[in-house]
Amino acid sequence: MIVTYRQGRKNDCRKIAELNYIASEGAIEYLFHNLVPNMTAKDVLSYGLEKDVYPHSYKSTIVAENEGQIVGSALSYPAKFHCITAELKKFLSANRLDHFRSFYLSRVEGSYFLDAICVLSKYRKKGIGKSLFEHTKKKALSNGCHELSLIEFSDNKKAIKFYRENRFEQVKSIDLKPHKLIPHNEGCVLMKCAL
Repeated sequence: MIVTYRQGRKNDCRKIAELNYIASEGAIEYLFHNLVPNMTAKDVLSYGLEKDVYPHSYKSTIVAENEGQIVGSALSYPAKFHCITAELKKFLSANRLDHFRSFYLSRVEGSYFLDAICVLSKYRKKGIGKSLFEHTKKKALSNGCHELSLIEFSDNKKAIKFYRENRFEQVKSIDLKPHKLIPHNEGCVLMKCAL
């Protein structure tokens, strides 16, 4: 299997949105559920990526491609952009934002934030996730950042193990109340690793 890595393109938005949706494990569904008439949460996310408003843009994504098919992606940007923006305040209802307030207020200053990383299930355990990490680390260094950070659900033991194997350490626990659309019960953790 030959996998190539490149920056996302506008025509990749739907696939990137699908991968980010999987990576969010319910968070995107919670935030965008029934937000725009006749649009699913994935539709809303894809539309946002296509608008190319930094940092939530297809240009902020590295995609892994095999035989012309996108099989994985990593969305990342400087951590200072992981926050509640004026655009988010206009777009999301106050109660949805309040539910995620601690999440959006948690970051490692000066780091590069890995917002979402996902590999399609049939392509996992082939080194693609590790390669996406390596490409993201190079991207972070080229942008003058010497730490990579991310947020993961505390009870996602498999993902936490993967991150620890990639030298991430826990920085902070983040309160996130359970909800029927988010199948996690123990909040989140902010993690970082030195590059």
